[in-house]
Amino acid sequence: MTMATGREGKPPNVVVVLCDQLRSFAVGSWGNAFVRTPHIDALASTGYRFELGVTNCPACTPARSTLLAGQHARTCVGSRINEMQPNGTILGRDDRAKFPDTTLAEAFRNLGYRTAQIGKWHVDTRPSRLGFERSLIVRNTYSKGDFIRDEGEPFGVPGFTADYELAEARRFFSEARTEPFFLFYNILSPHMPLLDVPYRYSRLYDPARVPLRDNVTRNGRLPADERWFQIYMWETFHDQASRPVTATAMPDFTIRDLTALYYGSVTWTDDLLGELMASLRENGLENDTIVVFASDHGDMLGSHHLWDKGQVAEEAIRIPIVYRWPGGIRPGASRTRLTSLMDVMPTLLDLCGGAIPGHVQGRSQARLLRGAPDEDDPEDNVAVIESPLRELAIRTPTHLYAVAMAEDDSGVESDAYLFFDLRDDPFQRRNLVRTNEQAGLARTLRDRLVQWDRTTPRLANLDYRPFGGRPSAWAS
Repeated sequence: MTMATGREGKPPNVVVVLCDQLRSFAVGSWGNAFVRTPHIDALASTGYRFELGVTNCPACTPARSTLLAGQHARTCVGSRINEMQPNGTILGRDDRAKFPDTTLAEAFRNLGYRTAQIGKWHVDTRPSRLGFERSLIVRNTYSKGDFIRDEGEPFGVPGFTADYELAEARRFFSEARTEPFFLFYNILSPHMPLLDVPYRYSRLYDPARVPLRDNVTRNGRLPADERWFQIYMWETFHDQASRPVTATAMPDFTIRDLTALYYGSVTWTDDLLGELMASLRENGLENDTIVVFASDHGDMLGSHHLWDKGQVAEEAIRIPIVYRWPGGIRPGASRTRLTSLMDVMPTLLDLCGGAIPGHVQGRSQARLLRGAPDEDDPEDNVAVIESPLRELAIRTPTHLYAVAMAEDDSGVESDAYLFFDLRDDPFQRRNLVRTNEQAGLARTLRDRLVQWDRTTPRLANLDYRPFGGRPSAWAS
């Protein structure tokens, strides 16, 4: 395979920007006319935007693992929860018991690329074990946080950790003049804590004017949960209880206040992307760099009266995915082609002229990005989504079908769990599995999922906890 080259005969640089907990429905280019996301929108308008981007597992660690491995979580790390061994570790395992196959960073390093990671990690294997020559992992969130550089000792930084990460990226770009590079740049927002942000973002949107998704209201009631409100506002560690500044959030604090805070953090995320893109331009790298922007998963934010992530609901699985490379990718958008985090590895290697390893389970979207017509076989235009709550789903451009898995991950426990026609029911309020509607399609999707479960390998030779909860049958 011929190595792709930029304007100066050098292979294109690659920057994967992965933010945390940003759902598609909170971005202007995906139809949100209220929240301000000009930089994501600019990237989408000058690159290629996938309307139907999905995560392959709506939880941080398995989603990030899927992107780096090009494989489903069950195959590359086993667990579909935020498992870090031993509990509380930041760097991850110092072995390759997980990720037994070549990762995205290793593939680029084998192509002669410099490789670096900046920001959130939350992957249960150290960066150096997965092909990253440099790393800067944020340990604590947002303000008064600290970092670990190149897996050394923690050190604190003044101000906001996002500013320190941007400064690190600027230094990296200024040094990257002769060799192609792969940078995995992780923005922690809009993940909670939503009040630990620069002040102007917490006051940016008026709660009284915030629109809510149609499935937030149930039987005329808005969701309210003191514990979850506290977590959204103040949680600082994944493995510790929330640390409230005030004694209570309710009754004055409502879902509208929470959504306004979330949107403020979304706009902060957008501004951070804008700063990163400006640094690429200032260093003369913009035209020779492939930029991928995505999120690890979405956020329920009260839809179906549920919180956080984990469900195979649209709010948790739908994510923005954009590819941009001036001159190498034709700007455009697809409203019908499904793509997922698992497709990032094969797509980037294909664009850069690298061979796609045989173990990769994702599909390259490079032909489409280069301008070829969308002639994909409809049978292949699907995404399979695993859930930390023992849900296994298949998403097509028009439907979602899910089964429930056995607690020990030995197979399917219930083959009739969720079924939605998203054309007529985009808010997933009518579970067709309880009816006999579209029974033929339901059987076809069920059979595909059962067969997928039987034939898709699980990680072997390592004890891990596959799931973190139980199916909730959240849809009526």
